[in-house]
Order: sequence, then structure tokens, then C-alpha cells
Amino acid sequence: MKDYLFIHKDEEEIEYGKVVDSKLNSYFVKKISDFEIGDIYRVRVVKKVVALHCFFVELKNGKNGFLDFKDTIGEIKVGDVIFVEIYKINAGDKAPNVSMNFSISSLFSVVSFKNSEEILISKKLKDFKFDIDKIKALKSNFSIKLRTKSVSCDEEFLLNDISENLKKMQEIVDSINNLPVPKLIYKKENFLEDFLIENEKYSCILNEKELYKKFKNDEFLKNELIFDEEYSPKYDYNIGIYLENLNKKVVEVENINIVIEKTEALTVIDVNSKGKTSESDKSKNALSVNLIAIDEILRQISFRDISGIIIVDFINMKAKEKEILEEKISKIQVLDNKIWNFHGFTKLGLYEITRQRGK
Repeated sequence: MKDYLFIHKDEEEIEYGKVVDSKLNSYFVKKISDFEIGDIYRVRVVKKVVALHCFFVELKNGKNGFLDFKDTIGEIKVGDVIFVEIYKINAGDKAPNVSMNFSISSLFSVVSFKNSEEILISKKLKDFKFDIDKIKALKSNFSIKLRTKSVSCDEEFLLNDISENLKKMQEIVDSINNLPVPKLIYKKENFLEDFLIENEKYSCILNEKELYKKFKNDEFLKNELIFDEEYSPKYDYNIGIYLENLNKKVVEVENINIVIEKTEALTVIDVNSKGKTSESDKSKNALSVNLIAIDEILRQISFRDISGIIIVDFINMKAKEKEILEEKISKIQVLDNKIWNFHGFTKLGLYEITRQRGK
């Protein structure tokens, strides 16, 4: 196969991604760890820090979550028991960011904890065929959003799907006075289904039998599924050659070295020509080297899931050459669904990129 998806699960992590024309096109790793984006906890507010505009809440085992004032709903104080959802995992020992506007989602609908009866419809839904009044008749105090895939199911199924999410949400809300506190209340586990639906024209090879059975029995998944218990991305030639570079500080591409340094605050990427070259040769070749390097840099950022502030130190170029490089960057299609921002060159000649954290 030249074009396919892969999902590999073991005790520590889930690897998944896409191969197009026998080249790794996208690669994601989800750690099976203490905290995950989408987890919903019943917690107690343990501290208020006005200088940081935040509260701290205890998530579990003495580990706290960071609740920004802007992520609260209504008035809260230290000692209150509330529900929060993790929406950002931070580097190092920094507390994960949490929000009181948590949500329950399925493939077809999302129910959010807002004191609102609004019904939102995905912008990608062009042929909306359902009766909004029937959805309103469900009499929810929560916000309801219809996802793009809802167009593929009939009205009765969609109403049942929304009702199930509303029921789960109400059960969570009703448990506010229950013990223990803190407690993990809800875990989102449909990110793989979303991945398959977004890439439904591709076959998918997976190594985990329970996942295979689950997806095989899902009538809304159109992918051809291939079960191979021995499958591993690192032994897949189309993928392994890329994965070898992921833990290396220096990535070699053609005659170029790309040095990647991660720190707590930001990531610095340095571009260098390999071998001995004179300053005049470096100047002549700078643009061609940088044009090759940018493709691999964006690939490495995506595959390594580097987020936050990213500074790229390209080989020095003239102003006109910088314009050519910036024009190429503006036309590049990124390899994932994260939000990327390309901010251009700073006064010091460094190129600045930011990339969304989390899922």
C-alpha cells in the first residue's frame, strides 16, 4: 500500500498517523498518562492567586490544575467543589490548564456546560436537514453543537445521540455533592474515531484487537480495516526512517543539518550547511538551503508535536531572498489540524512560528 492510516497501541501510548505516496504525512502520539486533554474532574478550589489571575484546583494525588479567571463560570471561591475539563497539557511540571466549560462529545454532537440553551451548527454542514424545534424540545439547559458528521445519520438517530450526551452531562452535574473529591468523572476516548472519519477514504492497519473489533462494528466508519497483531510503525519502512530522526537533536537532510533545541520557554531550530564552505558560497546557497530546510522543519515540528513559540535561525539571506522564502511558507499546507501562525522575521533576522498546544 502507498496510501494508508496506521494505529499502534501499547501499554504506554497510542501512535497514529497517515502515509501518503509511501511517505509519512502525519504522525501523532497520545501518551496513556496521568492527565489527558478532555478529562473531566470533580475538584475542590484550593488557592486563589490574584497576581496570576487564576485559581488552583486539586486534580489528584496532590497535583493541581491551573484555572484562569477567564475559564470560570459564575462566582467561585476557595473551598468550592466544581467540575473542570483539562484543555492544555503544559511542559515539565507546570500544572495543566483547566476550564469550567466542560463538554461531552460523540461523533455527531457536543453538549457543553453553559447556562445556555443555544444550538450551534458546524460551519462545514452545508445540507442541514434536521428540525431544530425537535432538538429544542429536548429541553436542555446546556449548549448543543451538531458536528459535521451528523449529516450522515437520520434525525431519530441524531436526537438519540444528543439525548445520550445530555443524559451523561446531567449525571455529571448531579454528582456535584458526591465523594470523593477530587475524582476523574469522564474520559474522552473518541479521538481515534474522529481521525478515521476525517480520513475515511484510506485503509487503516492496527495492532490492537479490541480497537479493531470496536471500529469494525461501527456502522459510521467507512475505512477498510486491517488487523495485524505484529504491526509496529518503527518496523514499517515508510514510517521508520522518519521516526529514527524524532529523538535526534540534529536532523540531516541532503547537505543540511537542522538542529532542534527544546527549552521550557520555547524551541530553537538552527539551519546549517554541512561540510566546509566559504562565506561567499554560503551566501550564494543560502536561499536554496533554506527552501529545502523549511519543508523538513515543518515536518519535524508536526511529528514531534512541538508547540508554543518556535524560533528558526535560517542561514543569513538578503531581503529579496527572505521575501521568496516567506512566499513559499505562505503556500505550504501544514500536516496536522493544529493552529499554526507564521509571524515572519524579527528585527534580529530570526523567523518566528507559534503552534497550538494540545489536541
